[in-house]
Amino acid sequence: MILFKGFQLHVALAMVPLACLFPAECTAQEEQQNQPSSRRWVASMDWNGDLRLRYDGTAEAGEKDRSRFRYRGRLEFATELSDRIRFSARLATSNGNPVSTNLDFGEGFSSENIALDRAFINWTALNNLDIAFGKMGRPWFRAGGNALLWDSDFNPEGVNAKWSSRYFFANLGTFVVDERSGDEDSWLHAMQVGLDRRLSEKSRLLISAAYFDYTNTIGNPPFHRNRAKGNSVDADGNFIYDYEILEVSTEYSTVFANWPVSLYGVWAKNTAVDIQDTAFAVGVTFGPVGATGKTQFSYAWYETEADAVMGIFTDSDFGGGNTDSKGHLIKARYELTESVVLNGTFIISRIEMFRNNRHDYNRIQLDVDFLFD
Repeated sequence: MILFKGFQLHVALAMVPLACLFPAECTAQEEQQNQPSSRRWVASMDWNGDLRLRYDGTAEAGEKDRSRFRYRGRLEFATELSDRIRFSARLATSNGNPVSTNLDFGEGFSSENIALDRAFINWTALNNLDIAFGKMGRPWFRAGGNALLWDSDFNPEGVNAKWSSRYFFANLGTFVVDERSGDEDSWLHAMQVGLDRRLSEKSRLLISAAYFDYTNTIGNPPFHRNRAKGNSVDADGNFIYDYEILEVSTEYSTVFANWPVSLYGVWAKNTAVDIQDTAFAVGVTFGPVGATGKTQFSYAWYETEADAVMGIFTDSDFGGGNTDSKGHLIKARYELTESVVLNGTFIISRIEMFRNNRHDYNRIQLDVDFLFD
């Protein structure tokens, strides 16, 4: 199944926000409204950022145990260019990985890289319709914040329209994955629709269905440094399958005995293949977020077959960032102050079952996050 085809669509979608940013009938009005403050973008600027220090220990069967100290730094700002146009950008530590901004201590005191992690324009076309263009945060609803398809550091590049109403929401977008000078490019076309319903003062239900279609994968290498990350490749290291992924997810949140509780589930299937095509996750989170002196706990079970999702974009920590994995994901969070948060992540997993190399992959991460805004 292919949802979108043709160069015309790419051009049309890409030009929508550009054309709408400068409508002739609106320009004069906005200029008059904004004339008293030509430097409005300075006055409306918001800043935020964080520094995370991490201990990261891995134990993989057949490999030497590894312990390392890591860090991540991010600085983000956003500003209003007009009543309906907002610009956002974020800098982050980076080694070029599309799903991780972590850097390791202990590299000979060498200088490290800072990269443009996000840079996009958001145009509020209507009161319930926003169009984003550029390198943006993940626009899609992820039940329970799961990373089955998308790592939390994943920032796609393209255009996305997001619509919402009292009970419903939808996303429609197209993104450039791999531009090739001598061959056809690979794109990601994405569509998501969902229900967001408050059932009572303390309970809420979200349900969504999504479809993600990668173009021109067969015969081309994986998108980042030729790393398959569990996906099937041929002897030359090129993809042998298409990736046309259907995803269904739900999340139910409520308050039980004065404790916020959230239950979620997500199921995904690559409709372009007949084997190793399914992934799912179920999880629970209990405890408040953003409450000083409070603790939050979460547990999830992840199970991902080799070609169910695009390996390079899935959770970069679970199973070593590979598909063909399954296991437990346990997290704890304690907010020491408004600006200092302690986190612990424990991963107990098995990987490479389909490759007949089944073995354990376990991991522990202990973090101290320093936040400012």
